[in-house]
Amino acid sequence: MKQKVQRLVSMILVTLTLALSVPITTFAKEEEIPMPGKNEFRCDWFDETIIYPYKYSDSYFIGNAYDYNHDLALFSLCVSMASFGSFDTENPDQNIKMMLEECGYDFTSYGYDTEGYDTVGLAIGTKKVDLNGEPTTLVIAAIRSGNYGMEWGGNLRVGTGENHEGFDISKDTAIHYFNEFCKDFEPYGTVKLLIPGYSRGSSIANLFAAEIVDSSYVETLNGETDYIKNAGFTNENLYTYLYETPQCTSDTKARDVVYDNIFNIINPSDYVPMFVMDNFNFTVYGRTLYLPSASRADDYDSLYTAACEEFDSFMAHTGKESKDFFYSKEDTFSCELIFKNVFSYLATEVMVDRENYVEKYEDSLIFFTGQYLGKKRTVKDLARSVGTMALATVVALIPSNYERIKTDGYRSYIADYLAEKTTESELTDENIEGLIDLFIEVLDLIKNHRTAIPTLISQINTVVNVHQPYVTMTWMRILDAQTMETINADIDDELRLNWNKLKLKYNSYGKLDAEFDEDGGYVLWASDNEEVATVSEDGVVYAKSRGTATLTATLYSADGMVLDEAFATIDVDMNAIQVAIYKIKNIFT
Repeated sequence: MKQKVQRLVSMILVTLTLALSVPITTFAKEEEIPMPGKNEFRCDWFDETIIYPYKYSDSYFIGNAYDYNHDLALFSLCVSMASFGSFDTENPDQNIKMMLEECGYDFTSYGYDTEGYDTVGLAIGTKKVDLNGEPTTLVIAAIRSGNYGMEWGGNLRVGTGENHEGFDISKDTAIHYFNEFCKDFEPYGTVKLLIPGYSRGSSIANLFAAEIVDSSYVETLNGETDYIKNAGFTNENLYTYLYETPQCTSDTKARDVVYDNIFNIINPSDYVPMFVMDNFNFTVYGRTLYLPSASRADDYDSLYTAACEEFDSFMAHTGKESKDFFYSKEDTFSCELIFKNVFSYLATEVMVDRENYVEKYEDSLIFFTGQYLGKKRTVKDLARSVGTMALATVVALIPSNYERIKTDGYRSYIADYLAEKTTESELTDENIEGLIDLFIEVLDLIKNHRTAIPTLISQINTVVNVHQPYVTMTWMRILDAQTMETINADIDDELRLNWNKLKLKYNSYGKLDAEFDEDGGYVLWASDNEEVATVSEDGVVYAKSRGTATLTATLYSADGMVLDEAFATIDVDMNAIQVAIYKIKNIFT
């Protein structure tokens, strides 16, 4: 009986996990869309239109692109949000057009009316000014970064090449658009180019900017006349600020200093930048800067308070409140930890490797994600498909044992159930087969790691909201260049843990990650109180009983010399029932 209950609980958890893995929402109704006023821009994002304030000055472009400029970084985020497709389907680029024209830019766009899994929109603004007395042409090339229809599906097209295939296809299209723009481009003096991006758009922009930096765009043009080279772009005048960038390349040269004019600004608690996974050796071009989190900011509590106050001030007109969108120190610790574990498990236990993912799951996930997020199907439609698989699994499990879900008969049962009970006529046999494969693998994952799921569920507020662009904007509005430097100052320490204090529940797991030069040494872990918490050679922490333990990571050189040490405090708590069970357990052991 106990095993059947555990299986049923697992089924409920897997349904919740799958349902939370994509942004489920209703979509904007046909109604009058508000217009922004002076120094405001409009962003259409899923089911809502929000008007935001912004600041702009041509002086943001003074200085070398390899030096971080916080004003330009914040403006870039605003441009990226304005670049989201408009709810006005007759004028999908109107939000970014209104913003750039208010800033004095001439505007043109490419691809905003296209639809497909691997399409891309590119908005371009140009402005001729005298900057510090010197003739200058300012160019903004913004990759569409939200409300992009079926492009949601392309986010799952990883492929087996050096770059994420879906992002790479879209980057190629953007390069061709940009080359077309440059054909008639007449520069006035020095040319300064800004490339902003957010989420999917930031990964495409990351690959796009890298090709402009190292001139490899010529290969993308593949014999097409190269007009880009005549535009006069130079690396010190190529400014790239990207937000919540999903990892998009496995190029071993991606972190070379030549790409240091590409800034990727990341919330450490955001799950989106963790895809594609570290386990598949993916990264991004350029530098990564982190927004505040408890693992990186000693004064996180004061920054958190400031962020809540700022959000409640500039978002007051929306009726949103910071308490629903921001997260405490404990939440940032646990979410950062949980997502690192979840993505590692997905990569190694579910997907196994890139080739297996591409062969077994990719096409089905591209279709499923593109259909629901791209074609804007309703929550009811989504619940019907996911819920049908969950219900069919529960029905199949009741009279049998867990292993039944892996049999051919069970797979046929679910396929027939989907065909009979849903209206998904566009689901091919291959789509259904892939979804069933994935569903079974995720079910196995949750079964094997069920102790971590309650912690994930307890952080639902953070999970749902951490990738909202207005959360990112709030952090950027309270920060400045010096604070960003302080938060990221110790990134080059010989040894650094991803957090220094963590709260765990009894009988749950966590994982400590140590950042160090793996070519120059290795790390050994130790716990000073193994009755409370143990730590494996890979940094996996197991909470054994109530109390506090200090875990030590020691960095050794290749020849065994101690180079550095780092410490993390683990606090383990139990609820009343767990305490009782623990005491009873000890009586009989």
